[in-house]
Amino acid sequence: MPAPQMIAEPLTRIRPSEIDWEPLGTHGITRKRLGYDEETGYVTALVNIPVGWHGGGVAHYHHAFEEVFMLSGSVTVGGTHYWRAGDYFFRPAHIVHGHDERAEEGATALIRSDGPLALLLVHDPAEPDEYPLPSYDDGRGHLYSLKVEDVEWRSDAAFPAEWRIRPLSADERTGARTVMVEIPAGWTTWGSVRLAAWEACVLEGNLKGEKAEFEVGDYSAGPAGTEVFGALSSENGCRFILWLFAPEPVA
Repeated sequence: MPAPQMIAEPLTRIRPSEIDWEPLGTHGITRKRLGYDEETGYVTALVNIPVGWHGGGVAHYHHAFEEVFMLSGSVTVGGTHYWRAGDYFFRPAHIVHGHDERAEEGATALIRSDGPLALLLVHDPAEPDEYPLPSYDDGRGHLYSLKVEDVEWRSDAAFPAEWRIRPLSADERTGARTVMVEIPAGWTTWGSVRLAAWEACVLEGNLKGEKAEFEVGDYSAGPAGTEVFGALSSENGCRFILWLFAPEPVA
């Protein structure tokens, strides 16, 4: 998909502690919207699931994807598999899920979707856990669960030489991808850029950008032709999750 017109000005710092929680649905979940496109409904949000949460318990699907990185706690939507802190998954549109939604200890997560997540109910699901409908079609595939710490760090020619990444998912058709990035302590650079629009959220450490200094929890977004966070240096090192849109053609 093309990069949406995000609510944030490029390279500015969005700090969740300065945003109010808002209800998400009717079962007690709340969110803080970090990035949002009014026209398409695209949203990236910090989501809180309360202790003892139980969802509607009816299998359903959406016309938009759900991409999730778990920050704390645990949650299940099928009653058997639990996603826990440090887990990642990518659920494309038209995947039936939500048979048994629970979070006994509560959870927080970064959740991204490319449109409204209206519930299209399936009262008689064909499978006991997540499964695709015939209309399912996504270049990333259905990544049910990935323990991010088990993914090896590697160098990537698309990033500054000192950075390391953990690849999480990629769209084979468009080149859009999601990675975890680690910048070492003491890193500095001049003028590196992305060939794609991006969003990112700091998980550990801090870094200095062109317009702000970023700490744990901070979010930013930018168009192709900018570096992530406008990164200039990192005194103590930094780790962040990075969402990259499809690369734009080089003129």
